[in-house]
Amino acid sequence: MKLPSVCSVVLHLATITALLFLSGNASAQFHHPSYFERFRLASDKLSQGPVTSKSYKENIDNIQATILQLALPESRLQFAVLQSLQSLVDGSLDAVLQESLVEGGEQPGQNTTSELCLNHTMAFVVGLGERSPWALQMLDAMGKPSPGLTEGNLNWPGGYKQCKKVRANTTIPLHPYFSGQYCTAAVPLATPAGSPMPVQISLGVCIPDTCSALDMSILVNSVLVSLNVTKQPSVLFNCVKPPTSFDTNAIVGISICSMFLLLMVVGTFMDVVYLQWPKWRMADMNYSSTNDHTRSDEHVPLLVKPEVMLKPPEIGTCTKVFLAFSVYTNGAKLLSTSQPAGSLSCVHGVRFLSMTWVVLGHSFAFPLISAANLYPYAQEMLPRWTFQGIVNASISVDSFFVLSGLLVAYLSLKEMKKKGGKINWFLFYFHRFWRLTPVYMLVIMVYVCIQPYWGEGPFWQDVQLDRDGCKTVWWTNLLYINNLVKSDAGCLAQSWYLANDMQFYILSPLIFVPFYFSPIFGMVSAGVFLLVTSIVPGALTMRDHFPPGLIPGQLQGNASSQGNFFSDYYIKPYNRMGAYVVGMLAGSFLYRTDCKLRINKFLNLFIWGVTTACALAVLYGLSDASNGHPITLPVSALYNALNRQVWGACVAWVIVACCTGNGGFVNTILSWPALIPLSRLTYCIYLLHPIIIDLYLFNMNTVFYMDENSINAVMFFLGILVVSYVAAAITSLSFEAPMMALEKILFNRDKKETRKDGAEEK
Repeated sequence: MKLPSVCSVVLHLATITALLFLSGNASAQFHHPSYFERFRLASDKLSQGPVTSKSYKENIDNIQATILQLALPESRLQFAVLQSLQSLVDGSLDAVLQESLVEGGEQPGQNTTSELCLNHTMAFVVGLGERSPWALQMLDAMGKPSPGLTEGNLNWPGGYKQCKKVRANTTIPLHPYFSGQYCTAAVPLATPAGSPMPVQISLGVCIPDTCSALDMSILVNSVLVSLNVTKQPSVLFNCVKPPTSFDTNAIVGISICSMFLLLMVVGTFMDVVYLQWPKWRMADMNYSSTNDHTRSDEHVPLLVKPEVMLKPPEIGTCTKVFLAFSVYTNGAKLLSTSQPAGSLSCVHGVRFLSMTWVVLGHSFAFPLISAANLYPYAQEMLPRWTFQGIVNASISVDSFFVLSGLLVAYLSLKEMKKKGGKINWFLFYFHRFWRLTPVYMLVIMVYVCIQPYWGEGPFWQDVQLDRDGCKTVWWTNLLYINNLVKSDAGCLAQSWYLANDMQFYILSPLIFVPFYFSPIFGMVSAGVFLLVTSIVPGALTMRDHFPPGLIPGQLQGNASSQGNFFSDYYIKPYNRMGAYVVGMLAGSFLYRTDCKLRINKFLNLFIWGVTTACALAVLYGLSDASNGHPITLPVSALYNALNRQVWGACVAWVIVACCTGNGGFVNTILSWPALIPLSRLTYCIYLLHPIIIDLYLFNMNTVFYMDENSINAVMFFLGILVVSYVAAAITSLSFEAPMMALEKILFNRDKKETRKDGAEEK
C-alpha cells in the first residue's frame, strides 16, 4: 500500500530533528530547572538582549538550510519508516540505540522495543492513509513550528487535551484499541557559549499509550539514522503521566490537612456556641433593656449585674486547645486594624509594599524563561530605565531584612528596660522558632506530598528540583541552615531568606545587648558586622568575577561565574546581613529617642532628598550597564559591597522619619489601617506565591506571551497577588494563627504579652 503524502507530515519530527546538524553530536537531556536556575536562565536570556549573537544567527541560517536539505522524496521517508519498524521488530537496532540513549539520559530496560507499540505506531500510519478521524486527531494534536522561530520561540507544545481524548480503533488482533499519550521530544541545538542550560526545541507529540518514552526515542532515532540525518541518536522523549492514585505520602498529607480542618470546625463550633453566643445574647438583652423600657418579659430579670452577665465562662486547657483553631476568633484578629499604644504602624505599609514588589518580580521572571517572544520583548524592554524595577527587584528582600532587624532591636531593648536588663533567652529563641517553623514545615509537607496531584498539561513537570529535594534535605530547612548546607539540592527554594533571617536573629543579641548597656559598645559591635558584610561581598566579587546584579551582561567581558552566583553568593548570610544590621541600628535609635525626634524642616527635606537619591542610585544605577555599557570588575565589587547597606539605610530612614513625626504624607500612606491585615499575611504569601505561580504556568496549554506593553504580565501579576492573599489567609487561619494561640496556652502568657509578640512579628 502506498503511503499518502500526509505521512511526510507524520514524520515532521524527523524533519525538525535535522536541526541536529547544528550541534553535531549534541545530546538532549530533559532537565527541569530549579527556582535558582530559572532566575539564572531569565537573567542570562535577558542579558543577550536583541538577537545579535553570532552563534544564534548561525543557528537560524543553518535551520533554514537544513530544512530545505531535508525536502526528501516521499518514497525515501516511507522506506525509512518501514525499514526502521521492521528492524525494531527484529531487535537489530536496539542494542546500539539503547547504548546511545543511556548516554543521553534515558534509562532503558533489558527488553527490546515493545512489539505492541510498534504495531500501534504502524496502525497510526495506516490510519492516516485511510483518513481515520482518530489518526487525524493525533496528527493535529502534535506540535508544529510556531511563528517567531528567529526570535527564539523553540517551544511547540501542540494540543495536550486533544491528544488525551484520542481513542483509536484498529484491526490489530487482541489489542485493537489504544488511547493517545502526550509526550515531549527534546531536539538539541548548538548551545551558545556561556549559556547555563542546553538550547533545545521542545516539541509536543501524540503517540499510542502503549509506547514508552524509550520506545519512541528508539523509533525516531532509528529513522534519523537510516536517513543519515545524524550518526548519534540525540532526540529524547519525556512522557509525563499524571498520577492516577494517591501514594503513601499524599495520603499522609491529606490526612494531616483533614485533621487540621476537623480541628478548625470543632474549634469554631465551640467558640461560637460556648463563648460568642452568650456574649451576643447578653448584648441583645442589654440593648433591649436600654431601648425598650415598656417591654415586659418574664424571662428577663429586673435586676442584672452587668459584670455577671458579661463574664465569660471558665474553660479548661483542653477546650483552649480546640479554641485555638477557631476561624471566628482567628479571623477577627487577622482583620483587626487596632494597634497597641507605641506600635510602629508604618512598618505595615513598608511590609505590604515590599511583598508586593517581591511578587511582581517573580511574576515577570518566571514566565519570561519560556516566553514565546523572549528576544523581541527583551529588545523592547531592556533599554527602558523603568524596567530596572523588575531587573533589580531582588533588593526588595533587603527591605524585609531591615524591618526584621529594626523590630528585633526595638522590641528587645524595650523588654530589657522593662525587666531591668534581663531577658528570657529561652523564650527569645523559642518564640521565633515556633513563630516560623510549624507553618513552614506544613507548607513543605503540602508542596511535597500533595502538589504533584494539582495539575497536568504539556508544561507540567513530574520532577521539580526544589520540591523533590525536600525528600532528602528537609532537615536543613528545619534547622535553618539550607543556605549553608546542601544549598545546591534545594528544598522550597524561596526559603533561603528564612535561613538567613533566623541566623541573623540568633546573632542579634551581639548588637542590641551591648547597645542596651552602652550605645558606644553597640555601635562598635554593629560596625564590625557592617565592615565584614561589606568586605566579604566585594572580595568574592573580585575573586569569582560576580556581576553587580542578576544580569551577567552587566559586567565587562562577561567572565562571571554566574552558574554559582545564587549558591555561592546570593544566599550566603555574610553577603546579606548588612541591611539587617542597619535595621538594628535604626531600631536602637528609636529606642534611645523614644520615637521622638525634632529636626529642622529644611534639614528634614534635605535628608529625604539625599535618601531618595541614594535609593534611586541603587535601584536604577545599573540601567546603563544593562543597556550595552557594562561596568568594570572593581566597580561591580564596589556596588556589591555597599548596595544592600545603602538601600537598607534608605528604608530605615523612611521608618525612623515616620515613627518620629517627620514622615508627612508618607507616614499617612504607610500607616493606613487597611494595610494592617494585608501586612499580617506577608509571611504566608512569601512561602506560597512561587508555588501559585508554578501552578498556573505548569497548567497552561500554550506558551506564555509577553506583550511589549507588559499588559499580560501585569494582569498575571495582579491575579497572582490576589490569589496569593486568599491562599495566605487560608493558610494563616489553618496553620499559623492556631500555632501562635497554642504557644500562648503552653506558656500561659497574658494577653498583653501576646499582643506585643504579635506586633513584633506582624
